[in-house]
Amino acid sequence: MTITRRSTLQGLLAGGTLAAIPGWARAAEAPAQPWTIPAMRRWRPAPGSFHINSPARVVVTPREAEELSPTAETTAEDLEALLRIPARVLVTARPPRRGEVRLRLGAEDAVLGAEGYRMELGAAAVITANTAAGAFHGTRSLLQLLAQPGPVPAGVALDWPRYADRGLMVDVGRKHFSYEWLVARVHECAYLKLNYLHLWFTENLGWRIESERHPEIVSAEHLTKQQVRDLTELASRYHVTVVSGITMPGHMGAALAPHPEFQLRDVSGRANETALDFTIPQARQFAFDLVDEYLPLFPNQRWTISADEYLPAATYPLYPQLEEYARQRYGDSANAKDAVFGFVNDINAHVRAHGRTARVSNDDLDGGEAVAVDPDTVVEWWTDISPLSDPSPPTPAEILDSGHEIHNISWYPTYYSNLGFPLPPKPDLEGMYETWAVHRFRGPMYLHGDIGAPYHDIDPSEPRNSGSRLNVWNDDPEAETEQEIAEGIHPRLRVMAQQTWESPKLVPTYAEFEKIIDAVGEPPRT
Repeated sequence: MTITRRSTLQGLLAGGTLAAIPGWARAAEAPAQPWTIPAMRRWRPAPGSFHINSPARVVVTPREAEELSPTAETTAEDLEALLRIPARVLVTARPPRRGEVRLRLGAEDAVLGAEGYRMELGAAAVITANTAAGAFHGTRSLLQLLAQPGPVPAGVALDWPRYADRGLMVDVGRKHFSYEWLVARVHECAYLKLNYLHLWFTENLGWRIESERHPEIVSAEHLTKQQVRDLTELASRYHVTVVSGITMPGHMGAALAPHPEFQLRDVSGRANETALDFTIPQARQFAFDLVDEYLPLFPNQRWTISADEYLPAATYPLYPQLEEYARQRYGDSANAKDAVFGFVNDINAHVRAHGRTARVSNDDLDGGEAVAVDPDTVVEWWTDISPLSDPSPPTPAEILDSGHEIHNISWYPTYYSNLGFPLPPKPDLEGMYETWAVHRFRGPMYLHGDIGAPYHDIDPSEPRNSGSRLNVWNDDPEAETEQEIAEGIHPRLRVMAQQTWESPKLVPTYAEFEKIIDAVGEPPRT
């Protein structure tokens, strides 16, 4: 018995410049390409169609079973959930048979890299990649094709991403999210080939992951460490990396509430309840102790310090202990800002010793005289205006000139912000799909369309631009429910997937892209 599904044969690829691959036409030149999100980079149609068996069989060879079996098992489970048919994994060295899904390693196409794949659809569906991650991404395209009515057209796809970092950040610090909601986001990211989920769990309004060393700082509603481990393990099966970090020395209100002795105080003795006074040795130890507790919970290369919004530039004279500390460490030419940069560099050196790459925000990177933030940190660019900088934060080009890798988390259009007031509005989907690209950076002073603040563009081929993510900020935790946020980010995640994969678009307008969103549907088991 076979189950017949198909992808809707509409839409031609629009735009995009790709290096030529001998024997291949650009996908935009193909007469019709099946719909996926993101679009497959290259497509060569062939006569016929693919029909999956029932029971479905996902096949790997004995030689590749150790590496590919987890992906094969996940794919079989997803096929069962999507098609409502039994599915199983088969380990055999024989050639693939009609109606089977075959996963293979050892792609001959060098352009595929670590996350690309080759998918051949005909009598069988054969997905070949250089890594298990690439094979997994191929299975997501196949699932999307099977989710649509009618036969899956025969053909060959070559597909790979432009950017290495493609993700979703959820501010779980200000607003608690259930474990089940986060699991659903893992499935959603994986379905769209987004490869990381950032949990922003420390904020002024909450500390949302269990602490054994400092239980006094943890909010009543929080995730347990076991839930985080379970989420990380689940995500790894779906080739999604769960990442995090601890924002410091600012945005530490929740951690400092039970520790007022570590709050930064001005010349009058008044406390800044959100800022850590890292000039106090015990406060520094407190910060490092928190980092050491949570580093093992997120066993990946990323670690976010952020270091944003510590103090407005004009208020530094109110805290003379910062300049005094800086001069003691860095010499008489040092100023208060050098103290902040030195602390950030100390945390960076600490996490690098544990195999992590630290990430900082761009809004507060100027003003030092003796110290600069280490260029081996990744700068996450979100704004071109800030009361923390004088005259303004560094541009993307200036960040690159300083030797940093950059990550595009521009307010426009990556911010999905619940601010509790209507301005600025959430970025428009039309502009996000039709005008924005990952090499384009734009701050919060925008209006819909192309009027308002300009883009800060960098070279589209810049290798130090790692990618982008959608950012769910919850400054007003009660502004939207979990369900409303899930619905609100639904189309934005799909646009983000297309823009960060950066394959040629199937359709030029967002109105047309909405039809593809509907056709591709939801990930299995959500």
